[in-house]
Amino acid sequence: NSIEQKNKKANKIAQKRLKNAQKCIKNGDFNLFFEEIEKSLWGYFADKFEVSSADLSKKTISAYFRHTKINEKTEINFISLIDECELIRYSPNNNDNNKIELILEKAKSIIIDVETELK
Repeated sequence: NSIEQKNKKANKIAQKRLKNAQKCIKNGDFNLFFEEIEKSLWGYFADKFEVSSADLSKKTISAYFRHTKINEKTEINFISLIDECELIRYSPNNNDNNKIELILEKAKSIIIDVETELK
């Protein structure tokens, strides 16, 4: 029962994290912004596909997406965005506002794509 609830709330929780990320932009906290984007993607995946945090990996994402027939392009975009956030988060100049807005939109779009493809 709680697993089903997590699955249903996955999108809602991810959207809440994305709103937190948006607040980080306004506060100029770019490191926390990328952390929130990553958490929203990882958390969404874990909740949606009932994967424990110990089993989270990019290989796991690929396996679950392929098993549920998620479009390969969506899979690539999902994993690429995680990679991009990790790379930017640990780079010295991570406050490019144009890139930040684009990453936020990508995250929203990818979650919508997965939701749509699961229906």
